[in-house]
Amino acid sequence: MSFVGGGGCGGQDVHKFVEALQADFKTLSLETKKKYPQIKEACEEAISKLCTAGSSQQNSVYYTVNQILYPLVQGCETKDLKIIKFCLGMMQRLITQQVVDQKGALYITNALWTLMENNIEEVKVLQTVTLLLTTNTVVHGDTLAKALVLCFRLHYAKNPTIVNTAGATIRQLVSLVFERVYLEKDSVSSLQQQQASGLPAEGEGANQDVQTFASDAFLLFQDLVQLVNADQPYWLLGMTEMTRTFGLELLEAVLTNFSAVFHESNDFRLLLKERVCALVIKLFSPNVKHRQLPAPSNGNAPVPAEKPYFPISMRLLRLVAILIQKYHTILVTECEIFLSLIIKFLDPDKPAWQRALALEVIHKLVTRSSLIAFFCKSYDLKNHATNIVHDMIAAMGSYIRYSLINASAMLNGQQNGVANSLTTLSGSNQCGFMFRGAYLPLVATYAPGVSKAVYLEMLDKIDASNIPESYGISVGHAILLDMTRSIGGVIQRTPELHPSHNTAVITEEEHKPLCLQLVNSSWSALLSAFIPLVETSIDEATTENILKAMQNYAALCGMLEQLQPRDAFIMAMCRASFPPHYAMSIFANTTQSDGDLRCHTRSGSQDLSSQFINSCSGDAGDFRPQIVAVGTPLPSASLPHSVMQAPVMLTNKNLQCMRAILFLAHNNGGILGTSWHIVLQTLQHLVWILGLKPSTGGSLQAMPKPAIEANVGIQTVMADLPVLSQMLSQLFESSQYLDDVALHHLIDALCKLSHEAMELAYANREPSLFAVAKLLETGLVNMPRIKVLWRPLTNHLLEVCQHRHIRMREWGVEAITYLVKSALQFKHKTPLKENMELQTMLLSPLSELSTVLHADVRQRQLDCVLQILNTAGEILSFGWPAIIEIIGAVNEHHGEPLIRTAFQCLQLVITDFLTVMPWRCLPLCISTAAKFGSQTQELNISLTAIGLMWNISDFFNQNQDKLMSTQLQDVAILPDFPGTVKMPQFDKLWMCLYAKLGELCVDLRPAVRKSAGQTLFSTISAHGSLLNPPTWQALVWQVLFPLLDNVRALSSSASNEKVDASGNILIHHSRNTAQKQWAETQVLTLSGVCRVFNTKRELLQMLGDFERAWSLILEFIQNAALSKNGEVSLAALKSLQEIMYHNTAERTEKDPQMAQEQDEEIWTIAWNIWLSIGMESTKMSTSTSTKLQQQNSNGAETQDDFYIPSQAFLTALIQIFPAIFQHIQVKFSATDFDKFCTVLTNAVCIPVQTDAVPYIMSTVSDTLLTPLHDGILDCMELIQKEATKTDSHISQLIPAIFRQLLIFSKFACAPPTFQQSVEHKYAKSSGHYANNASVEVVSMNYIPFGEKSISICVKLYQTTATEDPVVQEQILHDIVKALRTPLAMKYKCLSSSTWKLAISSLISVLHTGLKVARAKPQHFASLWDDLADTLDKFLFPASVCTIEDRGLEEIVLDETIDCQVIELLRDEVLPHSHEMPHQFIMQIVVLLNKGSIHSASDTNICYESDWKLREIFAKTCFETLLQFSLLEDYANTNNNRLNANVLAAGATGAGGKDFAGRLAVTALLHRFQEVLKRFNDDERQSGKCPLPRFRLSEISFVLKAIATLVVSMKKAPASKVNKPAWDQLIGLYPYLVDCTTTTSPEVSRSLREALLQYTDLLQAPRSCAAATSNDNVIQSNGQE
Repeated sequence: MSFVGGGGCGGQDVHKFVEALQADFKTLSLETKKKYPQIKEACEEAISKLCTAGSSQQNSVYYTVNQILYPLVQGCETKDLKIIKFCLGMMQRLITQQVVDQKGALYITNALWTLMENNIEEVKVLQTVTLLLTTNTVVHGDTLAKALVLCFRLHYAKNPTIVNTAGATIRQLVSLVFERVYLEKDSVSSLQQQQASGLPAEGEGANQDVQTFASDAFLLFQDLVQLVNADQPYWLLGMTEMTRTFGLELLEAVLTNFSAVFHESNDFRLLLKERVCALVIKLFSPNVKHRQLPAPSNGNAPVPAEKPYFPISMRLLRLVAILIQKYHTILVTECEIFLSLIIKFLDPDKPAWQRALALEVIHKLVTRSSLIAFFCKSYDLKNHATNIVHDMIAAMGSYIRYSLINASAMLNGQQNGVANSLTTLSGSNQCGFMFRGAYLPLVATYAPGVSKAVYLEMLDKIDASNIPESYGISVGHAILLDMTRSIGGVIQRTPELHPSHNTAVITEEEHKPLCLQLVNSSWSALLSAFIPLVETSIDEATTENILKAMQNYAALCGMLEQLQPRDAFIMAMCRASFPPHYAMSIFANTTQSDGDLRCHTRSGSQDLSSQFINSCSGDAGDFRPQIVAVGTPLPSASLPHSVMQAPVMLTNKNLQCMRAILFLAHNNGGILGTSWHIVLQTLQHLVWILGLKPSTGGSLQAMPKPAIEANVGIQTVMADLPVLSQMLSQLFESSQYLDDVALHHLIDALCKLSHEAMELAYANREPSLFAVAKLLETGLVNMPRIKVLWRPLTNHLLEVCQHRHIRMREWGVEAITYLVKSALQFKHKTPLKENMELQTMLLSPLSELSTVLHADVRQRQLDCVLQILNTAGEILSFGWPAIIEIIGAVNEHHGEPLIRTAFQCLQLVITDFLTVMPWRCLPLCISTAAKFGSQTQELNISLTAIGLMWNISDFFNQNQDKLMSTQLQDVAILPDFPGTVKMPQFDKLWMCLYAKLGELCVDLRPAVRKSAGQTLFSTISAHGSLLNPPTWQALVWQVLFPLLDNVRALSSSASNEKVDASGNILIHHSRNTAQKQWAETQVLTLSGVCRVFNTKRELLQMLGDFERAWSLILEFIQNAALSKNGEVSLAALKSLQEIMYHNTAERTEKDPQMAQEQDEEIWTIAWNIWLSIGMESTKMSTSTSTKLQQQNSNGAETQDDFYIPSQAFLTALIQIFPAIFQHIQVKFSATDFDKFCTVLTNAVCIPVQTDAVPYIMSTVSDTLLTPLHDGILDCMELIQKEATKTDSHISQLIPAIFRQLLIFSKFACAPPTFQQSVEHKYAKSSGHYANNASVEVVSMNYIPFGEKSISICVKLYQTTATEDPVVQEQILHDIVKALRTPLAMKYKCLSSSTWKLAISSLISVLHTGLKVARAKPQHFASLWDDLADTLDKFLFPASVCTIEDRGLEEIVLDETIDCQVIELLRDEVLPHSHEMPHQFIMQIVVLLNKGSIHSASDTNICYESDWKLREIFAKTCFETLLQFSLLEDYANTNNNRLNANVLAAGATGAGGKDFAGRLAVTALLHRFQEVLKRFNDDERQSGKCPLPRFRLSEISFVLKAIATLVVSMKKAPASKVNKPAWDQLIGLYPYLVDCTTTTSPEVSRSLREALLQYTDLLQAPRSCAAATSNDNVIQSNGQE
């Protein structure tokens, strides 16, 4: 009415409208004026009314409308179509302008009814009704009912256009009626208030209006129900017919669109509950009762009940769907009935279209999660209600299984000859399901959560068209997927896409039990439906969707902690990943757990899932799934042998299932809990079959395998392997997002799996390394919370490392080492460097690997340590003890490669990390290095380890300040050194090092001992000064002395069998026995300790027990010096020498007296040691010699057993003496000297070994002395020097010194031949001298020694000849006796120098000594005989020398020496003959006499030349003799007196001299006569041949001598020459004359001289007669 109520506002428009109306009425009046005048009149009246209304503002058109309508209604009653059309048009304009009131509406309605009944202008009529009702709400009540009935009547007209238009109009108007109820909504609130205040519901006024529309709607709905039910309507009077289908559609439309009306109004609700539901149930009955049975053969079938009619059934189901969807909250019980009915519709005996419709309805319902929640809450959760959710899903499962089985049965049996509607599989991109050859394609696909009905929408069809066989399974599988999705929506409370306002609200308290019930109701049925679907689906997409649903469902169960359903779903997916027979075998042992699952789901034979599992492998018709991978089965305890043998073939679907499992685990790892085991077990099998092998970091890589069959498909999966591998890795990477509990579940499952693999590996089958690799991978990705999983993870891996299967171990240790390395390099929240607990934890598994016995594991452990040191060494602050212990845990039996690696680690630690290491690790480092030093697998390592110990010492030295300042709390790690109070920790550290080196010094291998020894002593000498003085005591007594002791003990017990050098480098003969090798060690240690002793002497002397140490070290030296090994003994002496020669600096003289005493004591000890070494080493005992002899006779080896000290040794020994002597000379006694001399003598007598000859030949001094001899003589000179000092303490030793020197001098002629005491010992000299040449050389060496001794002796004598001891001890006599030997041997001497020296020495000594002898004759009585004898033996030697031997010049020189002797006699003896014994003088004269005659030795003269040789000598003798005999007159005064005594005394005095002189002349003359006589005889006999030259020479000399004699006799005083002499002289004359016949000019010259001298004798001199008597006396005396 808005238009009317507009008043003046729209005046302009109203005016126009009125004008238009007037115009229309005018037109109408023109049309009707002829035929229908009454209408014309009415028109005009209407026009006038309009004019009035237009002119006055008060009277609007509205008030005049009924008058205006009148002509129009009349116009409609005419049968004139033109007029009717025009009138209807005008009516419509009025309605549109909203000027029609209720009365007017009734007029119009009646007019339209008339038209309807007359079937005039039906379409226009319908339009007008629609306009009338839709323009405003004027029409209601009975008018409305009439208008609706009018439309219904037209709906059943004959003309289809009218039918359709009417149908549409009805639908529109029914909706309109209900929409008006909403218009009353505004007033609803006021109405509620009134009700609240107690007013009656049906009040007056406005309220009545309010109720009008609602009652219209109510009456309309009620009548619709009546009509569908084929009853009479109450309100819609005048209905003639009504179809059920249309009625149902209208009901559906109302219920669909106006649910709010029913929800809010009790009346409506009641109507719905009591009328609509009853109607539906009644109409359902033919559908429920109907069975589709095969016709009996006899043909008289029982009359079927009412047959279900598709259009009605379909519309009923649509209605039911609406009721359930929109009114479930108010129709709880009814919905239960409806749902049960729908579920029944799925039974196999229902017609196909009925089942299809039911499926579509169910699909609609299950897409709504709120509905599912409601069903569960209202039915499944209630005790006595139907389990709708469960039943629905179970029915779906049964339906699906039935479809599959039925399809295959129809295919195979062609039941009842029905043509098979199933298509067989063709083409490659098919979707759907395949069961035993029957192919059910997917004919309908749905978007998730969207239901799309096909048959429910066939409103125009009388009968369902032919439904495809596979339509059911297509929808069914979509329902299951949507069901799963909706369950998920409920559990996860996901809001719906299009929520309806009337959904039941689920509170928090209700939610949990609801969810549990949902799972409980659905899981087993869902599973039993999904299993056959997965088994039979043939395309990836379908399978994918089903698997996704399963994954999601399993995840939901996990979230709700519903373990059984969760595990069942996971197990089903796992089974689907394998061929059925293989899956059966693998999961055989897990079936117990789902036994209850089976009983829960199986209801009669309907549960076909078990059949499916078994049947899919059956006769699969012509469809073969594509095999994409072939592999070997993973050995497992449950696999029967038959399965083990055959290869496993995996289809695409198997791999798809695997991916699904991976996906599930990846996304929902947190809820898997205990089912991780199944998942991982499955993955492990797949990985194995696909041939994925673990690679670095635990990820799996495809290893190339030989192709089993050339199948393209198999190649495709090879391309997928990296993807699978990556998914696997991602799965374990995602473990970082799991919470701690879930992570532990995962690790437990992996450990369990790994245990199973280990069990199998014990049976020597190739194990699966999947679990180990994945444990590693899990560990790596969870580094940030490594503490949570470290223990369980590594404990299991440690078990794996101990497995006896090598691949198992290999990966166990790979995992541990990789984890440790990664964990150490990971940037932890608190830096690892400061986190002691974490460091210790991370390194502990690495440490525990040390308990594993397998070398391969240990190798990897050490490689890992090496890598850790290289990469993370600097952060290992607290981990060092663990690292060092690991390195040190390597044993001898681990083999060389392992030791080598461990050692590399140690090298790295010591070279790079000592500085960053805590103090307490240093002792550990030392002992570990020492351990490597002592291992025997690899020598080089031992040697390098010792080098490392040197590095450690350097480190201590360089960081001494730091180390000294750090004090260690835990003292237990440092060893205890008893006997030193409060040793500083730094010193203890050093002592650790020294003690360990000390232990290595007695290793069994020579090279190690040597290296350790050198290192020990170098370290001590380099860094010893860092020690506190008291620590030195510990060092000496606890390291050095025990070391010496051990070495000594081990050396003495070492074997002397030759070392086998096979395969080795040649061993030098000086090291070819263990004993010889130990000798080297002995040398090294002893010299080292001595060196320490020397360098630290001052320090050690302050320590208090120096004397004890001193005597001990000297004892060690003595022991070594007396060793039977030359090297050791020599080295010992060198050490002794070092100690003795050590220049003791002046000590701080606190107490000089005490210091001196101590000094004396020390040196006394030293002297005694020296003596005992000397005595022992040089003693050639008979016991040893007899032993030697026995051995020789047994033919045993002699050299080794019998030991002769070397020259070097003896030399060294002797050279030490001076150092000791300077300290002990004050106390040096005669006995000391005796012992000393014994040592010297023995030393000289020691035979020289051949190999020492070169040593002996060395020219130490200008003389050719050997070093030994040189040393001996130096010692002698030293003592002699001391003895000859004035006020010397030891002057009384001089005679002893002489004697000793003389003993030495004898060696010049007679080298010691050792015949004296131990003659048999050297009988077989070949034992020591390889050939005689060597012996020669050796003897030669004594000559210079003896000679030097003589020289020293002579010098000494010259200085001490007059001293009492020398005189009293008759030293001169001793010297002469000593010299007699070389002089007597003369040319037989080994060296001519000897006798030359001897004679010159004799001459020198006599020059000095004869003076003393003359002064003190009583001490020299025994001298003279020996002296005369000596001279005689020298001048007339038994040995002869020829020119050929010596050469002329030599012989001339020798003659000169002889002449010197004669001159000595001439100068020193003959002039003093009266002071010497007569006997001696006689001997001298005889000697001169002998010498003066050349032929004295004519028996020996063989050659002429010899004659000439001694001519000068003879001449000298002769002259001396003559001089002595005739010319000198010493005692003229007492001549006669003495002469008187000649016979009495016979030995002394001048008388003796005269007598000797005369005797000499007679003898000479006699000799001359013999020579002349023999010459004359020989010359006569020789005839023409001349005599030999030497004969001529001799005769020539004799003639000259005669001449000289004559001259002398003439000059001599008469008393000297007696008558017989002259007579003899004259008697020679005839012989001289005989000589004149000679042909030799030389003889002639000499003869002439001799004859000339006779001139004076031609007359006898006068004095002859006077002396005759005296001469006679003398002559007789001479002849005696």
